[in-house]
Amino acid sequence: MSHPADPGPQTDQEPAPQTAPIRLVLVTGPSGAGRSTAIHALEDLGYEAIANLPLRLVPLLLDGPPRPRPLALGVDPRNRDFSTAALLDLIDALAARGDVALTVLYLDCREDVLIRRFSETRRRHPLAPAESPEVGIRRELDLMARIRDRAELLIDTSDINPHQLRAECERWLAPDG
Repeated sequence: MSHPADPGPQTDQEPAPQTAPIRLVLVTGPSGAGRSTAIHALEDLGYEAIANLPLRLVPLLLDGPPRPRPLALGVDPRNRDFSTAALLDLIDALAARGDVALTVLYLDCREDVLIRRFSETRRRHPLAPAESPEVGIRRELDLMARIRDRAELLIDTSDINPHQLRAECERWLAPDG
């Protein structure tokens, strides 16, 4: 007859090591201000970057498996569940979590520069597909005003080029500090 091996003396299990908070940057601001450039710059810095993630999916993403890299999430009014109130509620909920180190990056730009950028690219504004870009820009700036006020980091892209914006993102948000 065989006996199971003696497991030896029982020891208390060591507590699981505390993990560092998830570093999360929400990148937002009006269309044409440089969100895509900033998201790509953060991705190049080692962030896991996701553009246009629906707001309701952010908590699910954070509650998933551990994240070895910081996150950069592009958030803008094109998201299907976007509203100013919903984004402010999300910011409040994330700021209250002990496992998230949140930075809201708002890319700002003067209205005249946004109008010029849309006219140069001949793109329709996402909030005014059948109207002039000016209408969409004004609509979006009004929609985003309260979010701009809540941002920890504001970069005005009116007088900088994409290379300078990338350098600013690196200066303020490089994972190594």
